[in-house]
Amino acid sequence: MQSKNRIDERIQAVLKRGEKVLVGLIPFGDPNLEVSTRLVDVYLESGVDIVEFALPSDNPFVDSQQISDSGARALRGEPNILKHLEQIKKIRQKYPQEPFEVMAYSDALQKASMENFVAGMAEADIDAHLLADSVYREKSEVEELEMLLRAADIYRIRFMPHPFQDDLLEDIGRDGKGFMILQSIADEDGNRARVAPENKNLVKRVRESGTRAAIILAYGIRDGARSKEAVATGADGIIVGTSFVELIGNEDYNGLSKRIREIKTALK
Repeated sequence: MQSKNRIDERIQAVLKRGEKVLVGLIPFGDPNLEVSTRLVDVYLESGVDIVEFALPSDNPFVDSQQISDSGARALRGEPNILKHLEQIKKIRQKYPQEPFEVMAYSDALQKASMENFVAGMAEADIDAHLLADSVYREKSEVEELEMLLRAADIYRIRFMPHPFQDDLLEDIGRDGKGFMILQSIADEDGNRARVAPENKNLVKRVRESGTRAAIILAYGIRDGARSKEAVATGADGIIVGTSFVELIGNEDYNGLSKRIREIKTALK
């Protein structure tokens, strides 16, 4: 691991240029590990600043149906999560300077064992890890993971769900590093047809925690128009998942590149 985390360096460089950060989710293993590996080239060449490798889960309940379906396909292709991390290690060898983050649910860590999972990320020289369901797990479990990640010099990405949980702010302010993910406001049916202006207040509340982590807005951001709405909230950047997953599922890789470029342009 580098003495300074690649995520910090990339975020600082992007913000210094007057742009906002684009984190791009790759549904790793869908349709297979080889295609996912080639997609990293598409993401980086098209403008993604930080690549998030989303490892498949049996129950990705905080994500969209499209991501859930993608994960099911990935598990059918390769159920061994450690094999996914071994493939990411090969990608790291090609891109030694790119900031990489791994997202997974607790079931993936349990299948591999938490120790083996973190060791696999360390072998792949991963910069950060998001436990997607961290706010729904026992505190002792998250603390154990935190200890292992710190020993491996890997950031643990914080997640603020919707509805907003004020009791998470102290931890985000004290220990948040790299970036944190803020789930945007949904309507009464749970949908996000647009990025609601009310998210501006949520960004402000996270900022007032004193966190060192960049604030990355998530969910309901599909294109350039939604991206402009997202950065109007004052967030430092966005993460895009479902929009990319749909294009990958349709094997529309040219469309994927165009979508990434459209969104990145909206963040400048």
